[in-house]
Amino acid sequence: MKNILVTGSDGFIGREVCRQLTLSGMIPRCFTRNDDVCDREKVRVTVANSDGVINLAAILPQANIFGLEYKTASVNIIGAINVLDAALEADVPMVQIANGNEGQKNPYAITKQATTELCLARAHHYQQKVNVVRAFHVYGPGQEMSRPYGPSNAPKIIPCFIARALTGEDIQIMGKGSQLIDLVYVEDVARVVVNALFMPYGRKIDAGTGLATSVSFVAKTIIDACNSASKIVHIAGRMGEPPDATVVATQPEWLNPWPYKLTETIDWYRHALARAA
Repeated sequence: MKNILVTGSDGFIGREVCRQLTLSGMIPRCFTRNDDVCDREKVRVTVANSDGVINLAAILPQANIFGLEYKTASVNIIGAINVLDAALEADVPMVQIANGNEGQKNPYAITKQATTELCLARAHHYQQKVNVVRAFHVYGPGQEMSRPYGPSNAPKIIPCFIARALTGEDIQIMGKGSQLIDLVYVEDVARVVVNALFMPYGRKIDAGTGLATSVSFVAKTIIDACNSASKIVHIAGRMGEPPDATVVATQPEWLNPWPYKLTETIDWYRHALARAA
């Protein structure tokens, strides 16, 4: 196995997956945001010239998690089906990215869970060579900040908290902060994704630590690590996200636990904010 197609290759996880493929002696073939997994023929031709495919393309949850149902379903379900069909036709192995928010009543979680179940069903009924990797709360250098600090429309917990701590702004927690999450470093997740190409197929693999950390504790850890005077304030939670959610791997790969490489991550955001100033 040499040439591996990576959809979403220019995303946060995608860039690290490409790096890990290269370190493993493989050649990543990039399929970026400028490409379109909903273009069925383009996907078919591109996958046919590859030895394997990792599908990371997705519409992530925006600040307003509802309102983009059609676009979210088009990419997260139909786009994934296009990749699945192309991989089956070419008889090449596939890894599908998923998340840990299964069961939540919002478009992102619903569409990702639908794709997960479809992949596992096809592995069972078609013996398709496909595995699903559930990436939990991934963090690390290079994850885009959301407005007003960066261009991302999908606010992520670690970039948001670090940017606010470094600039002395209040850290905003949606809800009470009692939500339990599983923070996992991007390099570890990328290694799990690459390794999944070579595992027995039909598996759902948890790229997580299995260690629960409350959102409030994450905020306090970041404030301390940044030596910040930021305060914690609580704002309304997002629709479709349970106020006391627990999103933690139940069968974890036992990756490096939070706050693994937090200092390096903070340094990256410090420099990114300085460059943008």
